[in-house]
Amino acid sequence: MKNCLEEKIKFEKNGFAKIIITTREFDAKNINDLKKISSIYNLNFENITNSNQIHSDIIRIITNDNVGKVENGDAMITNLANTPLIIYTADCVPIVLIDKNKKVVANIHAGWRGTYSKIVEKTIKSMLNKFGSNIDDIHCIIGPAIGPCCYEVSKELVDKFNTIITNNDCKFYIMKEDKFYIDLTEVNTYLLKKCGIKKENINNLRICTSCQNDSFYSYRKDNKTDKRIGTIVEINL
Repeated sequence: MKNCLEEKIKFEKNGFAKIIITTREFDAKNINDLKKISSIYNLNFENITNSNQIHSDIIRIITNDNVGKVENGDAMITNLANTPLIIYTADCVPIVLIDKNKKVVANIHAGWRGTYSKIVEKTIKSMLNKFGSNIDDIHCIIGPAIGPCCYEVSKELVDKFNTIITNNDCKFYIMKEDKFYIDLTEVNTYLLKKCGIKKENINNLRICTSCQNDSFYSYRKDNKTDKRIGTIVEINL
């Protein structure tokens, strides 16, 4: 039985990118679980590439020289086929970018620090500058992350984000009983649109990992669990 979220983004007539988002049945950081996922979804396990995620704005370009190597970073970009990129989350925001024409994909781990440092914007700029992507061709999927219903933060953090958000229409936080709750997926959606990504090219799944804790790991809800959701993207040509 397939118990992950799966999407296939077609590249005109030549193939597609496959996106897999794991559920609680699997711990994506467990090597045996990752092998099972690869087998079920026909991913190239030998080429799976991940990073040492440090809540940074470091973007890694994955080439034949560093496939499978683990280095510091929170975003990866590649145009290599059969090379799955995986990021791990358990409340932070996973963002997949796909250029359907240049056949380039990116996978981003955006916690509040990465979001604040605009890692999604910097990744898009790398796709444009290093791979010749056109902003109109980039599609985005925002995966499961803790939502504004559950992500309580300090007023200081809300004030911090107010320094990078200039659009009054962006409602990125709510207040309940004098407490602040932030929506990191909305902040990243704002940054995507600010870069020029078309609204219709942004698919925010709006799955709260805390509310849907029966299906997804949540660092907060699961008492600082070390188990992780895996968001995987692979170009298949």
